[in-house]
Amino acid sequence: METKQQEFERWVAFMVRGDLGYTYLRLYADAPPWVRDMAVNRFGKGTVFLPSQQSRPQAA
Repeated sequence: METKQQEFERWVAFMVRGDLGYTYLRLYADAPPWVRDMAVNRFGKGTVFLPSQQSRPQAA
């Protein structure tokens, strides 16, 4: 499970938790569908997805 969590974090470009229980996430544009599902399962119905603006940077 820990490797899945690390993989999830690689697809998150931005995350902040708001005051009213909402979690705002910006995923990279090329994130696979399972990442969005995992975010909702992890943070609940208060998950707000912001529009993605870029692709994930390539590893060095």
